[in-house]
Amino acid sequence: MKETKTKITIKDLRPDKGGDPDKYRKALSELSPAENAASSADLVDQALNHDAERRTLQATLEQLRHQVSELQTNVIAPGKKAGQEVPAETLAQLKQWKADINNLSAQVKDREKKTSDVLKRLNDMLENVVTDIKSPADHYSADVAGDKRVEEISTNNAATSEIQILKRPTSPKQDTPTQNKDPESQPQVLPIISPEQIKTIPPERILNINVGVLGHVDTGKTSLVKTLSSVLSTAALDKSKQSRARGITLDLGFSAFLLPLPDHLKGESDNARDCNNLNNNSNSQQNPQQKDYQLHQKYDLLQVTLVDCPGHASLIRTIIGGAQIIDMVLLVVDATKGMQTQTAECLVIAEMTTRNLIVVLNKVDLFPEHEREERIRLAERKMRNALRGTKFEDAPMVGISACVGGEKVAAIGGSSGVDFPGNTSVTHNIHGLLEILQSQMRAPNRDVRPSPDRFHFAVDHCFPIKGQGTVLTGTCLSGSARPNDMVEFPTLATQKKIKGLQMFRRKANIIQQGDRAGICVTNFDAKLMERGVIASPGTVKLIRGAIAVVRKVRFFKGALHSGAKFHISVGHTTVMATVTFWGAREIAEQADRALEIHEAETLSSNKKSQQPALGNSSLGGSADLAGLPRLKFDWNQDFLHQDDYLDTLPATENNSETKQQCRRDENLPPLHWARLEFLTPVYCPMDSLVIGSRLDTEVNANACRLAFSGRLVARYDAKTDDKRLRTYTKKERVGTVCRLGDPYRRNDDNLLVRYEVFGTDLFKKETNMSQFVGLFVETDNGDIGCIQSSFGTSGKFRVHFPSGTDVKEGDPMYLRFKRYANDPMKAIHQDIRLPPPRAGYRVDPPVKKKKNNQKNGVHLEASKSKSTPELTKTEVTFGDIEKLKGDVLANGKHTVAIVSGLFSMEDDINKHKGRLVVSMATDEEGVISGSFGKMGKCKVLFKDGISAKEGSRVKMLPFL
Repeated sequence: MKETKTKITIKDLRPDKGGDPDKYRKALSELSPAENAASSADLVDQALNHDAERRTLQATLEQLRHQVSELQTNVIAPGKKAGQEVPAETLAQLKQWKADINNLSAQVKDREKKTSDVLKRLNDMLENVVTDIKSPADHYSADVAGDKRVEEISTNNAATSEIQILKRPTSPKQDTPTQNKDPESQPQVLPIISPEQIKTIPPERILNINVGVLGHVDTGKTSLVKTLSSVLSTAALDKSKQSRARGITLDLGFSAFLLPLPDHLKGESDNARDCNNLNNNSNSQQNPQQKDYQLHQKYDLLQVTLVDCPGHASLIRTIIGGAQIIDMVLLVVDATKGMQTQTAECLVIAEMTTRNLIVVLNKVDLFPEHEREERIRLAERKMRNALRGTKFEDAPMVGISACVGGEKVAAIGGSSGVDFPGNTSVTHNIHGLLEILQSQMRAPNRDVRPSPDRFHFAVDHCFPIKGQGTVLTGTCLSGSARPNDMVEFPTLATQKKIKGLQMFRRKANIIQQGDRAGICVTNFDAKLMERGVIASPGTVKLIRGAIAVVRKVRFFKGALHSGAKFHISVGHTTVMATVTFWGAREIAEQADRALEIHEAETLSSNKKSQQPALGNSSLGGSADLAGLPRLKFDWNQDFLHQDDYLDTLPATENNSETKQQCRRDENLPPLHWARLEFLTPVYCPMDSLVIGSRLDTEVNANACRLAFSGRLVARYDAKTDDKRLRTYTKKERVGTVCRLGDPYRRNDDNLLVRYEVFGTDLFKKETNMSQFVGLFVETDNGDIGCIQSSFGTSGKFRVHFPSGTDVKEGDPMYLRFKRYANDPMKAIHQDIRLPPPRAGYRVDPPVKKKKNNQKNGVHLEASKSKSTPELTKTEVTFGDIEKLKGDVLANGKHTVAIVSGLFSMEDDINKHKGRLVVSMATDEEGVISGSFGKMGKCKVLFKDGISAKEGSRVKMLPFL
C-alpha cells in the first residue's frame, strides 16, 4: 500500500540500521534530468560519508572525555584531598585533552550540520512525491496511544490455536512529520496479546513465568511495568496513596502480559512436563486416557507475571520477599548513572534467586540523539565490568526508554486502569526488550503433580470484597489447591475453606506451583493478615530455631561472628536471630560426597536434570539456585568448634575431599552449618531459602548489607537440642622425655627402639594421675603410646609403646584430646588408636673396657674379675629365645634357636658346647652348638625341631 513519505533521517540511509540507500538513489535518478541524475544520487553518499566521519570523531571524543574523567577522579581529586600539589605535567596533559575535546566537538557539530544540510536537500526533492519507500521505524510506529495491534486467535481448536497479529491502518494525522523526533522514540504498539482474545483458552494451557523487576530507586521500573502490562492486579503501579504522594514504589506490585509461546520454550515445557508426568505415573495408578492426556498436554500461550519491587534502600525486606517468588530478573539500570548501591544489592539477590537475568538500560532518551549509540555502548561496557565475577557476566543487555520525558509519567500520570497494552507515552526500543525477553525465557522447573497435602501459598496482599468474602493474593510455592479445599492460617491457628480461585481476573479450577492467584475465603477478617503463608493443614509448624547450611555473600565485607544477631528473611517474613557458625571442614567433605553420589545417579539414569524434591517450598528463590546443596544434618556427628565464619577453608594433608571441594568452588566462600535462634518464632517449612543481612547498616555506607544465604535443614529447640549438638574443642599438652627404658631391637625392621619411656612436664605434682591413665600420647615421629602409671611423686609418668619408639631424652611428647562443649562432666575424648604390637629382642648395652689403673695398690681389673666370676658348668641358668633360625623340617619346626640370657659377655661359650637346653613351654630339648655374636648369645640346636615361639623361656641344665 502506498503512503506519503515522511521525513528522511540518516537511519533510512544506513544499511546497518535497516535502511536501503539504493531505493533513494533510484528515486532521485528518476526525478532529476539525465545530466543531473548522477549528482543527485551522490547526495545519499555524501550524507553517509558525513555521518561516518561524525561517528568516528564522536568515538574519539568519548574516549578523551573518559580519560579526562579518570584523571580528575583518580589523580587530581585524591591529591587535592590529601593536600598534595598537582604535578605540572598532569595539569598540562589535562589542558591539552580539554583543548582536543573542544576541537573534536566543533568537528562533530560541523559534520552534523553537513549531514543535516544534505538530508534537507533530499527531503526537499522528495517532499511531495508518493512512493513505496517506507522507513524501518514505520513498521512499529503509532503516534496515538489508542491505536492497537489486534490479535486474532482461531478458536476452532483451542489446543492448536494460532495467533495472528494484525495492524490497523494509521490515521492521516499520525503520518504528519514530527520535527526533531527520533522515529524509534515514537509511541509504539507492543506485540502483546489482548486478554479479551484468550477467554476461550483454559488457564492450565497458559505457561506462567514470574519475572522480577529490580533496580535502584528512580530507575523507571514502574514505568517499564506499565508499558508492558496488559492485566493489572489490585496492587499494581503504585496504587497506594503513600506511593503516589512520595512518587516511589513502596510495596510489591503485580501485573502481567501475554505473548505467543516461543518455539524453543514450547519444546522445553513439553519435555519438562513429560518428564514430570512420567515420574508421577510411576508412583500412581492412572487410566490410559489420563496418561495420554498428560503426556501430550501442551501450552498455548506464555503469561509473564511482572513483580515490581521497590528500589529504596529502606525497603530491602520487601525486595527480598519479592525476589524469592520469581523465575528470572529484569535488572533496571539508569543508563546515565550506571551501577548504584541498590543496583548492586539487587544483583546479589538475583544471584541467590534466579539463573536468568537481563540488564535493562533505561532512560537512553536522555542521551543526545547524535551521541546515543556511543553512549549506550559505553554504558554497556561499564555494566559488563560491574558484572565481572558474577554468574551474570554474560547477561544480555538492552537500551530502552520506558517513558520518554520522565520515569514517573507512566506510573502516576495516566488513568487509574489499563485496558490494553500500548497506552503509554512515547517509548524507545521496547520491542527489542521483548525480543530478548522471549529469547531468554526458559521453561521453569515446576512440580505439576496434584498434591493438596503439600499446598504452600505465599500471601502478599489481603483485602475484602463486599458480598464475596476476603481475597488473598499471592504465589503458589508448592502443591496444589482447588475450590472447597481446607487451608490453614498458621499464624492465626485457624482453618478456612476455599470458596473460589482466580488468576488475573479469570476463574480457575486449580492452582499449582508457580501460579499467581487470588484465593477467596469467607468469614475471615482481612485486617488480621497483611502478609504471610497459608498451607495445607498441619504442614507448616511454628519454629523457634533451625539448623541451616549457609554460605557467605562474597560481596559482604564484614566478618560473620558466631553469637552475632542478623536479620533473617524467610519469604515475606524478616525477624532477628542469633546465629552460630560451625562445621566448615566436616560439611565440605559431606557436600563433596553428596555431589559424587548425585553425579553417579545422574549418569546411571541418563537424566539431564532432576525434578525438585517433594516438599520443596520455593520457586525462583530456591536454595538450589543459591548454590546450597541438599544435605542432611547428622546429630551424631562430631564438629570442631569455630569462633567465627571461616572465609577460607584450611587444607590439610589428609582431607583430599576438602581440597576437591575448594578447587571446585574456589571463588565461593565455604559452606557452614549455622544455628539460627529466632528472637520471634516464625512459620516456615523446611528446605526454604533464608537470607541473612545486616539491615541496621547505614544506608549511605555504600556497602552490601546481605551477609549470607542458607537452606533450612532441621528444626532446633534450644531447650531440648542444645545438648544434642556434638561440638568440641581441641586440647593439647606437651611433655618431655626424661628417661628411656631398656633398648630392644625390633624384629621386623631391626631398628633399635624403646618399649617403655618415662616423661615429665605433662602434669603437675599434685595432679591425680588416675584420670589420665589409659590416655594416648604421640611423638614427633607419629609413634603412639599409652600412659600406664605415674612414676614417683613429682608428676612424672610411665608410657608404654606397643610398637616401640626411637625418641631420645629431651624429645617432646604430646597429649592431644578433645572436650565436648555440652558435656557437663568435661570428659576427655580421644580419636587415636594404639598400633598393633611389634616384637623385638632385648639388647644389653656393651661394657666399656677400662685401662688398668692402680689405686692404693689394688688393680681395678682384678677386683672386677673377682666380682663377676665365670659361669661354671654345674650352674643352672635361664634365658629367652630371641630368634628361630635354621632349616625348617617337614613338621614345620626350626632346628636352631638363638638364645640370650644364658651367658654374659665375659663367659667363654665354647666351653659349654653340648650342654642341654630345655624349652620351658614345650619341654623340647636341644644342645648348645656355639656362640652367636659378642653379646653373650648362643646357638641351640634342636635335632627334631622346636615349636616354642620367640620370647619363650628356656633352661640350661648342668653337665652330667
